[in-house]
Amino acid sequence: MSSPFVTSQSTIAELFDKSRIYAFPAFQRPYRWSVDDALLLLDDLSAACLRQDSGYFLGSLVLSQSEGRTQFVIDGRQRLTTLFLLLCVLRDLDDDPHRKASLQRLLWDDVDTIARTEAGWRLRFDASDADFVAQWIAAPGATDKRELPESAVPERALRMLDVIDAFREALSDETGASGRPSLSLLTDYLLHQCEVIVLTAQTSASGLRLFQVLNNRGLQLSQADLIKPDLLQALPEDRRDEAATIWEGLEDRLGAEHLDTLLRSMVFILSGRWESPGRDYATALKAVMLARGAETFHFEDLPAFGAALEQINWGDLPALDGHKDPNTLMTGLFILGRTLNEWKEFLPVVMQMATTFKDDPESLFKHIQALDRTFYVWFINETSEGPRRRVSSEVIECLRRSDDLFAEDSPLTVPPLQLEKALAALKTPFPKLYQRGALIRRNELAMCLETGKPAPQYLDRTTAEHILPKNPRPQSKWVETFTPQERRDTIDLLGNGMPLSRDLDKRVGNKDFDDKVSDYERAGADKYFLSVADVCAYATWTPDDIRERTAQIVDRLTAAWKVLQLP
Repeated sequence: MSSPFVTSQSTIAELFDKSRIYAFPAFQRPYRWSVDDALLLLDDLSAACLRQDSGYFLGSLVLSQSEGRTQFVIDGRQRLTTLFLLLCVLRDLDDDPHRKASLQRLLWDDVDTIARTEAGWRLRFDASDADFVAQWIAAPGATDKRELPESAVPERALRMLDVIDAFREALSDETGASGRPSLSLLTDYLLHQCEVIVLTAQTSASGLRLFQVLNNRGLQLSQADLIKPDLLQALPEDRRDEAATIWEGLEDRLGAEHLDTLLRSMVFILSGRWESPGRDYATALKAVMLARGAETFHFEDLPAFGAALEQINWGDLPALDGHKDPNTLMTGLFILGRTLNEWKEFLPVVMQMATTFKDDPESLFKHIQALDRTFYVWFINETSEGPRRRVSSEVIECLRRSDDLFAEDSPLTVPPLQLEKALAALKTPFPKLYQRGALIRRNELAMCLETGKPAPQYLDRTTAEHILPKNPRPQSKWVETFTPQERRDTIDLLGNGMPLSRDLDKRVGNKDFDDKVSDYERAGADKYFLSVADVCAYATWTPDDIRERTAQIVDRLTAAWKVLQLP
């Protein structure tokens, strides 16, 4: 049985000669190498050159044959692109015009009417990158430039510019201080002594399969990277590049981790199936795409939900004013749970809300306000994940059908007994830190909505300060003001807590109330947190003061959560 691959061994000079043009399939990841990755390659090359190692192995390249000279790079794009960048730098740094011209011929093909070859770069980048690469990287002298383009530059392009700058800096000082070989020696060694193993797949299907096997076992790719090839293959060939540009744009704006979050959320939105972080969701996502249709999924669903998640992450959901700012409510939802991955069923629901009401900020705020109430009632009552996920999926289905989510039988309506149970619990101590901390921060956010002020930055990184400390000093005023029983009764009431930076919390420790207030004001915490300003307005801090402030917090949260509740 014949092999689906042809294997050959090539020097870099042979790899970049005019017999091949390299193109990148739509499923390939954009350029991701860091400066450290690129300099490690250069250091290894320099050391091997100084030792005069023969046949220095630079790795493998997996190609898929296309038309004429064009070959698709199935695996090895990162290393091949880095070599292209290095050759551009070596060309621009070389003072010998003949060597400069020889290097240029490896990078660029002039029109050859006899051989019937068209002009173009050895590496053919997609349309979204081609002009940038030509102007700022590949053109003779381009790597000498120090200014940045005036227009916005995508992250993948900035990475290439950073690598070029690092190469130039490392190679500008020849043998001596740098300990590197001369440019001419390094260039000759790279071109004629460094080799790659080239595996050429006879069909695109066998090339794609090898890509997935190699990356499952080797490079640490995200699940999005691994599932994207299969999803793109379902599209008509003439639309794959367009869809790949959408994927790359989302990864630039969201980052790899949040792109995974987007795809998991889309599985839940479009199928009702919850995929927890760490689990393989590829099969579920592919099933969703096939059910929706490849073109609908790529050109409608992916951009719409991607834009929604981007707005959520940046705190950029549309708001009428500071009193009706959904981003303030989102801050409160994100602080639920003991870990980063707990209590995140709200996220796909909000993504659907942001898509449904993208042109109606008042309805968006009203729906997120109702969702905030539902999730905090669940949080206080410690509702398990099963019911949370079932109701969240039902809410999404209602949104997609344009049902009235404020009708009596709506899944977003909290049963009165559950609501009253949660509101009654607000009056009692919360010994569990994750609950007390979230509710203390939620009170801060309620005060922000009352006053129309934005949520304070980094609220999620604050700690829940006990104003009455857990362990007062034996001779302190706390011991005089509170009996042991009163301390036990009031220490974990919501009125005895407020958000505070961890550093300031450590500094105030178990000081007396007057000293704490002085420290809060000296640090400016009363100007940053409304809760701290509220506490600083008290002349004393007694059991009655704590109970009074607890009642105020309960009234504030009750007003926020009962406003949309049916009688």
